[in-house]
Amino acid sequence: MAQMIEFPPSGTTSVTDSFRENSGLVYVVEGKLLLDSGGMHEELEAGDCAYMESEMALAWSAAGKHRCRVLMVLPGTQVRMEG
Repeated sequence: MAQMIEFPPSGTTSVTDSFRENSGLVYVVEGKLLLDSGGMHEELEAGDCAYMESEMALAWSAAGKHRCRVLMVLPGTQVRMEG
């Protein structure tokens, strides 16, 4: 399953169950993405991707003054967004 997610400037979303029971791939299409999970802080730029397997909740936000668009790909699961 693939889903495009758009973050407004400084907009934060938590992805509570997306990667808990599966793995997933995140590809930054536009802007910069800040990832926070279990004390880890990463900034991804357009063209970057990350593969994740985690039992921890993730908090994502757009970095800077511009929106961020992300393509999230999960193997056959439903994505539940809160925020």
